[in-house]
Amino acid sequence: MSTTTLADEDIVLAPARPRPADGWQRTEDQVVFEARRAADGDDCGLAFTTAERLVACLGPDQPWVALPLGALRLLLGEAGVPRVVVDPPTAPPSEEAASPVEWEAHRV
Repeated sequence: MSTTTLADEDIVLAPARPRPADGWQRTEDQVVFEARRAADGDDCGLAFTTAERLVACLGPDQPWVALPLGALRLLLGEAGVPRVVVDPPTAPPSEEAASPVEWEAHRV
């Protein structure tokens, strides 16, 4: 985990997916940020200081968006996600890896 304290204006990489307009309910393209369920049961957003850290944690196919940390906190907070974890630790794959519930992706 990163020991560097980041300011709200520092750019981070956040897992997110495109959500194209469907022409009916959504008339504009959107970005859907992902949240994860932490081991303590609370939802949290993830942010990474480098692409290498994001890939090490979520894999090479994970889409992401670069934005200021403060903007990510604001957007996730408005969606009911109370915290953002920057550079979460990456555990090696094992039989005792986090259960699907702990790392279940949520749309924000």
